Amino acid sequence: MRKSTKEYFERLRQFDLSQEFNALNALQNTAWKINSPVLQVIRETWDSGEEWAGLPPKFDVPLPDYPFDKSPADMSEQEKAEFKAWRKRRGSIHVFNHKNMSKRIQIERTLQLAEDYQKYDKFYFVWQTDFRGRKYPVESFMSPQVADWGKAAILFNRGMAINTNEDATWLAIHGANLWGNDKISLADRELWAYLVHDDVIKTAENPTDYLWWTEADKPWQFLAWVFEWYGYLKEGNGFVSHLPVAADGSCNGLQNLSAILRDSEGGRAVNLIDGDVPADIYSDVANLTMKRVEQEALRGDPMALRFMQFGVDRSLTKRPCMIVPYSGTLMACKKYVLEAMESKVQGGTANPFDNLRDASFYISRHIWDSIDGVIGSARKVMDYVKDVGAMYSAADKPMEWITPTNFLVRQAYPDTKSRQIKTKIDGNILVVRHHTEIEGKINKSKTRTGASPNFIHSLDAAHLTMTINRCQQEGIKDFAMVHDSYGTHTSNMVRMSEILRESFVDMYQENDVLSDLRLHACNILGTEDVPEPPEKGDLDLRKVLSSKYFFA
Repeated sequence: MRKSTKEYFERLRQFDLSQEFNALNALQNTAWKINSPVLQVIRETWDSGEEWAGLPPKFDVPLPDYPFDKSPADMSEQEKAEFKAWRKRRGSIHVFNHKNMSKRIQIERTLQLAEDYQKYDKFYFVWQTDFRGRKYPVESFMSPQVADWGKAAILFNRGMAINTNEDATWLAIHGANLWGNDKISLADRELWAYLVHDDVIKTAENPTDYLWWTEADKPWQFLAWVFEWYGYLKEGNGFVSHLPVAADGSCNGLQNLSAILRDSEGGRAVNLIDGDVPADIYSDVANLTMKRVEQEALRGDPMALRFMQFGVDRSLTKRPCMIVPYSGTLMACKKYVLEAMESKVQGGTANPFDNLRDASFYISRHIWDSIDGVIGSARKVMDYVKDVGAMYSAADKPMEWITPTNFLVRQAYPDTKSRQIKTKIDGNILVVRHHTEIEGKINKSKTRTGASPNFIHSLDAAHLTMTINRCQQEGIKDFAMVHDSYGTHTSNMVRMSEILRESFVDMYQENDVLSDLRLHACNILGTEDVPEPPEKGDLDLRKVLSSKYFFA
């Protein structure tokens, strides 16, 4: 287990962890093999040295030479302006090269591993869990949880035949999702996969010349899908598929928060309730934000009037919505909104603002308030969990709770003290800080801010554990899991989709997680003064069972 202590392990011995062990072993028993056609394309494009479908250039972009014959001190005002522009351009290239270095290392390591593993008929990943119960492969470069090209380089070793059109449904949907068509109906996604028949054939037969696939949201995984779909189109029913296909949760943190308080409005926004097309909370928040802006524009507010020109779309609201379940702050919201606005301007949107930072601060306030208007219950849950965390920190005790799979989560953020150390290395003075834990003291700030995100992460981990175990009971053996993205063979996805819904509903119907959190706190802290949880709403959780877009 990641980041654990001997004391924690001793506590865990008191708990029946069979559900967690069974799920981990199922992940570890999933056999894999290298996706050789995709690996060949990655190698060819990488060796070309050019930028390809998210791969950075293999070599540094050359820095421009110093173009002047004098020092800056001797330059005219015009020359100084040219020097400033040259320095800025050189600095941008340097930053670009520096940022790409870690990517290059990752790609090189992925290629080395994949080409080494190619000689094996099958291989397995070692999996581990963290203190919240979340599952991770130990491998960092090539696994179901790494970058696009690393995921694309592997396939299930075990193949399953596609014997009916229904068996192929999720393979088709998976391709549309990878392309970026995940906001349309499932039927339209399936249809899309058949409509791109000609593009699929051209790509599969010559992927380095026919570059249609590089336009996908996740190009390398999409290329892997192209090769698989091409095989199915050629052979039809009876084709043996090895590609993991996945269904993703719809803003999964908010799905859990809405389920906890049975919030109908929030649940509808994150697809706990069925609809003809997938609900899109990011667009909902954007629309509500624009209504607020329109009201201020009618009163003549100059910033609101400029936003009427610029617009507020889901690109501005997506990241702020995503961070809400994980103790995101208004300051973080401002940062992400500014980045989104800069990206829009760089993409060609007219900029009516004198200062983008000031504009982002203005609109962030409206976005933050609009999020409350769509999913107000989420903040109630988070605030409650934070308040319980504050009681633990006041008592200088690590915060604890027990998940629905009987896993003890122990959130230990010890307080620390630091001292400055000066040393000399190779004639240079180096100053470092050494941090040591203060025995018996808890970091109050980290305990409170970490409480809500860790609590939600532990619940999505419990849901994953329950889903894997139920799938095993029904003969599903291969899993490609990424916290809120559940994958298996296309032939098994219809049943897995049902099971993950059943597991989610049962988890929250059989466990009152906030009451359990309170009772455990009362027991550990030795007091009944822990506040009662907020009241629940009227959402019928059984509606999740028929919600097509809950995980899609």
